[in-house]
Amino acid sequence: MGTSILSINATTVSAQRYTTQQPLIPRDTRVDLPTDILDIGKGQPLTGDQSMAIVLERAMDKLRSVVTDARAALGIPEGTQIDTSPEATANRIADFALGAFDNWLKNHAGLADEDARKQFAGFIGGAIQQGISEARGILSSLNALNPDVNTNIDSTWDVIQTRLNDFVANK
Repeated sequence: MGTSILSINATTVSAQRYTTQQPLIPRDTRVDLPTDILDIGKGQPLTGDQSMAIVLERAMDKLRSVVTDARAALGIPEGTQIDTSPEATANRIADFALGAFDNWLKNHAGLADEDARKQFAGFIGGAIQQGISEARGILSSLNALNPDVNTNIDSTWDVIQTRLNDFVANK
C-alpha cells in the first residue's frame, strides 16, 4: 500500500485564494513580530555552527532571565557583587537547605533528633547532589564544563558535605 503526497505551489494557491478577501487578521490587531525570526528556506542553509549559536544565544537569554528573576526574588540589587567562590556558593546552598529542617521535621515528628538529622541530611544531600549533576549536564551541553569549572563544582560539593556532616554531628 503506497502513500502519495501532492505537491502544491503555495504561492500560487495563496495568491488566487486571498487576493479578493479581507486579511485574516485585521491590521489594527496585528502584533509586530520580533526581528530575530528565522526564515527557513530563504538564502543559504544554516551551518551546524550557526544552528548551535542560535541555540546557545537562546539558552543564555533564558539563563540571564532566570538570574535576574532570582536576584529580584532575593532582594539583591542589580550590579551587586556576589562571592561565587566554591566556599561561598556551598555555604549559601547549605544555609538554604538546612533552613528547611524545621519544616521537614514537622512531617517526621516521631523521629529521634539524631535520626531526624541523619535522614534529613541524606534527603537534602541527595537533592543537592541531583542538582549538581543536572548543572554539570547543562554546562556540558553548553560546552562550558571545563576542568576549572568541574574542580570548582567538586569543591562546592565537598564544602556542602562537610556542612551536612556538621549538621548531623553538632546538632
